[in-house]
Amino acid sequence: MPAAPSTPEIEAKRQEVDSARAQMEDLADRAELRREELLQVIDSLERIRAEISDTRDDLASALSDLRAAENALALRAVGMYRSGGVQLLEVLLGTTSFEDFLTRMEWLRRVSRNDAVLVLDVKDAVSAVEAAERTLERRETELVALKRQAEIKAHEVEDALAQQERYVANLDREVARLVAAEEDRLRREAEERARRAAEEAARRAAAEAAARAARVSTGAAPVPGRTAQPNGRVFDPSRLGPGHPEVVVVGMTYLGVPYVWGGSTPEGFDCSGLTWYVYRQIGISIPRSSRMQFTVGAYIPPDRTDLLLPGDLVFFAYEGNPDRIHHVGIYVGGEDYLHAPSTGRPVQVESLTSRIARRGDYVGATRP
Repeated sequence: MPAAPSTPEIEAKRQEVDSARAQMEDLADRAELRREELLQVIDSLERIRAEISDTRDDLASALSDLRAAENALALRAVGMYRSGGVQLLEVLLGTTSFEDFLTRMEWLRRVSRNDAVLVLDVKDAVSAVEAAERTLERRETELVALKRQAEIKAHEVEDALAQQERYVANLDREVARLVAAEEDRLRREAEERARRAAEEAARRAAAEAAARAARVSTGAAPVPGRTAQPNGRVFDPSRLGPGHPEVVVVGMTYLGVPYVWGGSTPEGFDCSGLTWYVYRQIGISIPRSSRMQFTVGAYIPPDRTDLLLPGDLVFFAYEGNPDRIHHVGIYVGGEDYLHAPSTGRPVQVESLTSRIARRGDYVGATRP
């Protein structure tokens, strides 16, 4: 492709466009970060509410035990009252010695004391469960407040992102023309990358299928099923098994699907919804959020892109901090990756190396 014409005026306009896009990308990253934080608070709130429900069940059971113990104590008291005039006298008068008399009196005292202790023990258990319920309810109140704050922060960033998008949309005609020309170029490159990646993924998938068929025909033991396990982000080359090129084959069928935050169906995907859904199609279960997906499978550090295979999950973090994961995609080979970028940008293939060079937010990959 011939180089685009460049003049001081065009270069100045390009810099203006690049600056506006950089601000939009930063705001989009922060929006994803806030959404991840909100998802985590919602998850914690749901767990606390489940614990409250369990605790209330425990409290109902403890109260039932308390009523039973109190009824037993009451029945004991009534029985001793009704029979005490005769039976108790017979018990005491039937003694053969003073020591026997004392022994029988102590026995009666122990019967009453044991019933009373039982009631006290059950009351203590009820109090403990009630205290646990109060603690959980306070935590629920705190999490509701945190959820409200997280929603406010997310809306603030999303409003800023929308404002920046409006600013970019309102650039003058010359800037808009330059942006359209650049987007057209990127679209053609993405289509070419997608075509090459799909061909390569299909070739790899066919090769693996042939290898499996060969193992079956020769009676070789089948490869055991793989289950994604947390790896604590420890790099161990010996844990790197075969890739999953079939993920790329499946993922390529969703090119052009619109970005929808929280989306995890072909009606619309967000970044982790796409990876979660596509991996499910090949029978591998991974967590739903990008942060949790980063914790499963064999870890590949960011300086070892030479080890990447089609199907590996590639991760990006705000300011390059692995504790602030906000985006994930699927490596398709040829230094490209498939992902659901952000609002207004559908599922597409882009250059991983270009993003690393341009934004420096790549923090490594995993192979589920």
